Amino acid sequence: MTAALGLLMTVGLVSPAHAADPAPTNVKVAWANTAHTHVRVTWDETGSVPNRVFPQYPGGLGWLTPVTAAAGNQVDLEVSQFETASVVRIAVYAGGNESTSPAGVSVAFDTLLRGTPVVDSLTAAAGNQFTAKWHAGADPVDPNPGDPLDLPPGPHRFQVYASLTKVVVWDLMVDAGTATSATFTPAQAAPIAVSVRDYNEWSDSYAEAAVDVDTERFGSLAVPAATTYGQPTVITGQLQRSTRLCGPGLCWAEDVAEPSRPVVLHARADAASPWYVVGVVQSTATGTFRFAPVAWGTRQYRVAVPDHFVSGSLGLGVISGASTTLTRPGVRGSFTDSTVTYGQSVTTRVTLAPPANVRTTLQRWDGQAWRDLKWVSTSNGVGTYTFTATQRGRFAYRYLVPAFSYGGRPLSWQVSANFVLTTS
Repeated sequence: MTAALGLLMTVGLVSPAHAADPAPTNVKVAWANTAHTHVRVTWDETGSVPNRVFPQYPGGLGWLTPVTAAAGNQVDLEVSQFETASVVRIAVYAGGNESTSPAGVSVAFDTLLRGTPVVDSLTAAAGNQFTAKWHAGADPVDPNPGDPLDLPPGPHRFQVYASLTKVVVWDLMVDAGTATSATFTPAQAAPIAVSVRDYNEWSDSYAEAAVDVDTERFGSLAVPAATTYGQPTVITGQLQRSTRLCGPGLCWAEDVAEPSRPVVLHARADAASPWYVVGVVQSTATGTFRFAPVAWGTRQYRVAVPDHFVSGSLGLGVISGASTTLTRPGVRGSFTDSTVTYGQSVTTRVTLAPPANVRTTLQRWDGQAWRDLKWVSTSNGVGTYTFTATQRGRFAYRYLVPAFSYGGRPLSWQVSANFVLTTS
């Protein structure tokens, strides 16, 4: 017990304090050169002693710079040592490995950056080429007007960078100076990011506007192989967007939610004809879209998603391949009386949409195959044929319509639904 008590008393002992050195005085800051690459700090103190110099921020001290006694009461600090802050002071302490005095501090100054630039547009061209346009952001209000490091607002110094796809590396594309637009070609294809940076005298940091350049693909796309004249051609699909995400050192492409964007449906008569716009819709929050143009003739269709720029994001466009949708005429066949007696006259009728003049073929099922019975020509889409019922029983009939054009638009062949004649 006595030994334990002695141990406790020993732990609690405090060594006598050394008398503190007086705090350095008259701490001043100024630019060390006209290039504004270093801040010169000077101070006064009693005697020749080593010093410890720190930037002092509201949250604590920054980077330590030791100064030997032989160096005198002066040191130049690189601007890269400073954090971005609205209130900074330089704190100078006497002492070598540790401080032996209270701090002498300078007047307050700020290390604020230029205002964040605003990217107005980012457009893509062939060959992985991009053109960016931007304007300068509003500079922050000076919280310490008239401080010793204040400079007159100088010209902007813009630089444009582009990232690599799979690693956290940024390549300088254009040193734009005061220009507010640039054309450049990144080393790698999207998904990447583009950064417009604005520098001032605190040049190790910068104000930045970044734009994600994302890729697009069709997660699904359904174009019908055939449709009926006058009816909707329902074309549906879903967009899938991939963006660049990064962890420590490495980046990867990852599918993300697709913001609503325009989707365009093109059509043309055939491969030798030019494309024209059928309609434009907005994709939904899940990337889905739907078109339903009315079918007036056989057409080739494709879906085009233009490049889409919004603040902070460029979604590159995508175009589907061409798909042919046959348009078949609407055909209806019938008998004026589907139940007759042997030897009775029977009239069959065919109706077409569109109301074309076409030579159709009336066919009958003989139990093994469809047999041609009679050509029946239509006038304004309607044709009839009258014959005598000479066979008892139930027989299925239909109309075969060959391919034809109407109003300059081609329509594919079609058959009507079966219709039945019963003869007793």
